[in-house]
Amino acid sequence: MSTITPRQITCPLCETTFGGHTVLSSKSRGPTSSDLRRFPDGDDPIPKQLNACPGCGFTGDVSGFEEHAPKIDQRVPAAATGVFFSQEDWDDAHDPMLADRPAPADSTLREQLVLLADRRALATDPGIRWENHAQVERWLEHGPLRQGDAWLRAAWMHDDANRDADARRCRRRALHCYVQGISQKKWFARREDLVVIAYLAGELNRRLGNGPDAQRWFEQAVAWSSGMQRLQELVELAERQMVRPQDVV
Repeated sequence: MSTITPRQITCPLCETTFGGHTVLSSKSRGPTSSDLRRFPDGDDPIPKQLNACPGCGFTGDVSGFEEHAPKIDQRVPAAATGVFFSQEDWDDAHDPMLADRPAPADSTLREQLVLLADRRALATDPGIRWENHAQVERWLEHGPLRQGDAWLRAAWMHDDANRDADARRCRRRALHCYVQGISQKKWFARREDLVVIAYLAGELNRRLGNGPDAQRWFEQAVAWSSGMQRLQELVELAERQMVRPQDVV
């Protein structure tokens, strides 16, 4: 069972002190969703794994406010700037036909956090907090896999609140990030992780109604797992999702 402990946190970026949490997660014996969420057998740690500063909007776990805290003037490259609060924002930002938009410029973390100003009060909602964190992960260039993980957790939180459209939107973004990470390869220290992300690409495509793409990624996960006996359960899950899909396994 996870241990969730209230604590005071002082934001190193703006020096605001606020109430947050330290979360020590342990392995749950609860059921697992097909997109690899382990449901808790006690308090769910996911809603409180992130802390959100009400002053500047920065989000992260406790280490993100302490030993791994960024600098407020950390450079944010042009390609990582901006925020995506709606599906239209996301689609426009990734539409190569919109050539008349202003060219992005290098920025700083301070300048980008201003873009979260209207959502600071909303960050008491776990889904919004994880969405904001996905934006921060991009600004800090922590890689598409960490962005994808944040978007996926945002989707889980929206599921819990019965916000189906928001959950679907966040799954689309998680899928985009995971496929980007696979294409770049450099983000994977182990082949096991590549197999897991390929499986998630298949499952997210399935949940989004992209049957052929789901099949292709499930097959890819199985192929990449060759010779890795410790991933046998995941391989069996991928094979089952191809023929008898279900949301809880």
